[in-house]
Amino acid sequence: AEMQHKHAERQLFTARRALSHLVELYESGQWRHLYKEEAFAEAVRQARQAVDSWAGAVAKAEAQAKAKANAI
Repeated sequence: AEMQHKHAERQLFTARRALSHLVELYESGQWRHLYKEEAFAEAVRQARQAVDSWAGAVAKAEAQAKAKANAI
């Protein structure tokens, strides 16, 4: 369970970093040099989805760890 939690936290960190990078590209306007508009929008959607998914996995792992600690 602890390994799953650590893995989920690492993946969440990575997903947030990827989303942050896309936000920086958008704010600077550099995304236009790297993506077509539809492809960039899809990349942002996927990055947000990954953050949401891994945040859920972290929350689930934390809840399981808490339940296990309370059972002991």
